[in-house]
Amino acid sequence: MRAFALALAFFWIGCSLGAEPYPIKVQGVRAGRGAVVRAHNEGPIPISVVVTFTEFENLQSSAAVPVVAVVPANSVIELTWLSPLEARKGWSYKLRYRYRYGAYTAVHDPDALYRMPWLDGRSFIIGQAPGGKIVTHFSPSSRNAVDIPMPEGTPILAARAGIVFMTVAENDAGGADEAYRAKANVVRVLHADGTVGNYVHLMHEGVAVKNGERVEAGKLIGYAGNTGMSSGPHLHFAVTRVVRDGGELDEVSEPFRFYVGKPPLAFTPQSGLAVRADYSSAPVPPQVLRRPRPASEPAPSAR
Repeated sequence: MRAFALALAFFWIGCSLGAEPYPIKVQGVRAGRGAVVRAHNEGPIPISVVVTFTEFENLQSSAAVPVVAVVPANSVIELTWLSPLEARKGWSYKLRYRYRYGAYTAVHDPDALYRMPWLDGRSFIIGQAPGGKIVTHFSPSSRNAVDIPMPEGTPILAARAGIVFMTVAENDAGGADEAYRAKANVVRVLHADGTVGNYVHLMHEGVAVKNGERVEAGKLIGYAGNTGMSSGPHLHFAVTRVVRDGGELDEVSEPFRFYVGKPPLAFTPQSGLAVRADYSSAPVPPQVLRRPRPASEPAPSAR
C-alpha cells in the first residue's frame, strides 16, 4: 500500500503582523486501514480551521470537505476519518489547513459597552470613524474601526475584559507607504462573546501584557505609537469576529459603543468627537468639534 502524504500551509488573519505562529497544528495519522485528521490547539483561545485536500486518491471522508470546525482552547479534536473506497488498492492524500483566531460561531453582544482606551482624566478626539470621512478603513475587518490621534507613548488601556492571545512589539518603523502594512505592533484580546478587541500601531516595545493573560477593562496593555502603515501617532481600535462563507473564513468588524461616567453613558463613536475618560463621577456627554482632526495630527489632551 502506498504511504499517505501530508502537506501543511498556514493562513494568517488580515495582514501579517510578524507574530510567532499561533500554537495550532492539523495532522493526519494512520488509524486502522485509513487515517484520522486531528487538530491540536495549544493556545488560550478557540480557533476556526478549514481543512482541504490537494490530493485525495481512493479515499472517503467522514466529514464534508472542506472540513470546517472550531477547535476549543487547549484541546485536541478529531476533524475527520479517512477510509479507502477500495480496500485492495493504495490510497494517498495531501492536506492543507487555514485558520482564523476565534470561533466563527461567535455573535457580538449588542449590549456590550467599551470604556475609552486611555487613562481617566485625559481627553482625546476621535479621528476616522464610521459615518465620517473614510480614508483607509475599507476592508471588512476595519469598516467599523476608529482611529484616535494621540502622542506616542500614551498609555493604552483595555476597553473590555478578555484574554490576550496575540502581542507584537518588535516593530520600530511606520509610514503611509504600503511597505509598512505588516509592521504594526499590536495587542489582540478575545472577549467573552467571542469577538476580538484589536489595538494597533503601538510603539516599539510598547506592549505591557503577555499572551494568555486575562485583562479587565481599564488594565494597561501598552503604549500608543506610529508603527505599521500609519500617517501619524494614533491608536487604531476595532472589534472583530470570524465569519464563515461556505468553506472560507473571513473577519469582519462590528459596530460598537463606548461609554463614560458613572452610571455609564453609552455613545456611538464618530469623527470629531472629543471624549474625556471619567468613570468615577456623573457622565459628561462627549462634544463634537467643528473640525475633526485627521489621524496624522496630534490630538489635544487633558491631564
